[in-house]
Amino acid sequence: MRIPNEGGTDFDMIKLIGREVAPYYRFRVNFTFSDRHTVRFLIAPLTKIGTGIFNEPVFFEETDFVAETPVDGTYKFNTYRLTYRYQFYDRNGWVLGAGVAGLIRDAKIELVQPNQFDSNTDVGFVPLVHLYVERHIGNLHSIIVDAETLAGPQGRATDAAVMFNFGLSEKWSLFAGYRLLEGGADVDEVYNFSWINFALFGLEIDI
Repeated sequence: MRIPNEGGTDFDMIKLIGREVAPYYRFRVNFTFSDRHTVRFLIAPLTKIGTGIFNEPVFFEETDFVAETPVDGTYKFNTYRLTYRYQFYDRNGWVLGAGVAGLIRDAKIELVQPNQFDSNTDVGFVPLVHLYVERHIGNLHSIIVDAETLAGPQGRATDAAVMFNFGLSEKWSLFAGYRLLEGGADVDEVYNFSWINFALFGLEIDI
């Protein structure tokens, strides 16, 4: 990342927050009506905090951070999302759907050294394209690809998952898989791109 884009110093946030595994959670509610239409609400908080050392001075926002001195770093990217999906195919074990999503991001990058700190915050709206593929395996189990993405001249965003859904009954199921959160922006104010990998495990209840 580099903030500000013009005049800021390139640095890798991984040097501060590290690569250690950290827990996270997501909460979603789906409403399906007329068999083919689904509306989904998603809350996905994400914060990673750590301490590291810069090998060279870093100018971030309006502050000079010195080298060889511990820096506390915070990376926050909370998202709140509303998705609409239309299911246009459901036969021969396959379910296909597509739609649109609106994402509200609540992001913050903060650096702290003794006697000084600075941060960049950003709350904004991002439109996304939604894609859904499900392959049924028997009556209760399935493999699911669930993705929302969009790219443009100023940046890109992708939130995609591959999951195995293990049905316990018609109402209850467990799922597990891999999720990728990737993207960022290259605009006048900031240059910031990230690639975050998730293992995911969850419980789904159909009421």
